Amino acid sequence: MTDALHLLRLDLDLPRLFSLCQRQRLPAADDLGYAIHCGLAAAFGDAAPSLFAVTHGGPGAPRRPGRERMLELLAYGSRPLDELRAQAEAYADPEAYRLVDWERAADKPMPRAWRPGQRLGFQVQACPTVRLSKASPHARAGAEVDVFLAAAWRDPDGPKPEREAVYRDWLSAALARTGGCRVQEVAVDRFDLQTLLRRTQGPERRTRARLRKPDVTFRGVLEVVEPGAFMGLLGRGVGRHRAFGFGMLLLRPHREAPC
Repeated sequence: MTDALHLLRLDLDLPRLFSLCQRQRLPAADDLGYAIHCGLAAAFGDAAPSLFAVTHGGPGAPRRPGRERMLELLAYGSRPLDELRAQAEAYADPEAYRLVDWERAADKPMPRAWRPGQRLGFQVQACPTVRLSKASPHARAGAEVDVFLAAAWRDPDGPKPEREAVYRDWLSAALARTGGCRVQEVAVDRFDLQTLLRRTQGPERRTRARLRKPDVTFRGVLEVVEPGAFMGLLGRGVGRHRAFGFGMLLLRPHREAPC
């Protein structure tokens, strides 16, 4: 049986988040997704939600009156809110515990009763990349690169591929591979290039070179194929860098889908 999945709403105190990052020698302003990942890990340890999406308070997003210092998230995790709070109360650093506005935090269990053929509107912020199977003049074998660049490099003398079409094809293939659903309609809602911060493994955990990756928000309609696999997809997410703010499928009724 598929494990339970919970949708959580968490409001994080931005000044406390940045303070936590400074203590960990992480330049938080360089990669908000990585800063949130570190903040959730500090508050919840191994119980931290597996996926999250910023809904209000991120770079360029409008600020809500009286909530200017708060960052609002939706997240998927295997633990309900009461268990997460108990974990934080027992083990988190006091600053990490106070990172969350517990009065506004909320959760709900995600449904298990998805139906084959059910159509759902969706939104997902993803990082469409691919690993090169062999070296090219531009990158080494095994390098993770923008899927659009990989398509352009395959035929440098041919017509330039259309970026949005490459990204749409990537998402359709990524969802189809899970066996849980297939894309019926999809559009690119937003595209940017984002600098992602990562750190080395080992005791010193130094910041390493920054990675320039595509940041793409898709909207569309999907059809459930196999309910168990679809539930697994929701908990696992789509694409790379899923622990850092990418890959979380947000669902809406089909009638509200914009395309």
